[in-house]
Amino acid sequence: MITGYPHESAGMFEVACGQVEKRLSRPVQSAIVSLGGFPAPRAANYLRSKVFDFNPNYVVLQFGPTDAQCPIRKRNRTADGSSGRSTDRGLKSSSDDLGVSYHSQPATLLSPLRWELISLIGYLRKIDPITSLSSYIAAIGGMVDDCRSAGITPVVLSPFVYGSRYTMGNAISYTNALRERLRAGDGILVDCAAALAKFPKSSILQHDGFHLSRAGHNVVGEAIAQAIVLDAKKTILPDCC
Repeated sequence: MITGYPHESAGMFEVACGQVEKRLSRPVQSAIVSLGGFPAPRAANYLRSKVFDFNPNYVVLQFGPTDAQCPIRKRNRTADGSSGRSTDRGLKSSSDDLGVSYHSQPATLLSPLRWELISLIGYLRKIDPITSLSSYIAAIGGMVDDCRSAGITPVVLSPFVYGSRYTMGNAISYTNALRERLRAGDGILVDCAAALAKFPKSSILQHDGFHLSRAGHNVVGEAIAQAIVLDAKKTILPDCC
């Protein structure tokens, strides 16, 4: 999942772990595996090798925002359909600095106008998402099955909220498909779009209409924590609290 980009710290995962530790009165060991810009089908190849050795109780899978996105610029895609941005630590260039600077800009009064323009372009061009719905669900389903076979509870995050109403249509479709895939109780679905929709977009999104503001990270982190705490009280610590 993401580390909290473009913010330096206090990303959603850190927020979630802090809340879980506080509410369960138990220490939490955690680790983030960030595959910068990887869509779910590509990231699925690394799940076992990069995560399972940690022997976790829960694995939080956060890929939807990238997969459901419909970038209007070709340079934001690569040949394999993944986002062109890399957030891998240790790899840095002047273009990375420019990207971070751009994505770090908070939403302004003009941001909604920009988002509407991007949405209109999406409708006119009928831009496809980075990952098709079928490929996305197949990849997430495979990771969920791998986690369950290893005795790990997968926590799947839905796509987030987008500034573009055109891309928001994908967020809804992908979330509904995730809900259908996980209805048998194979994993925990956190409906991030629903949690974020309770707040004005300008407060939970950056100016780019894609990355979350710190407030947005807090909202998602709270939703993750609530889901894990509820499950842990029933399965891992039934006598707790």
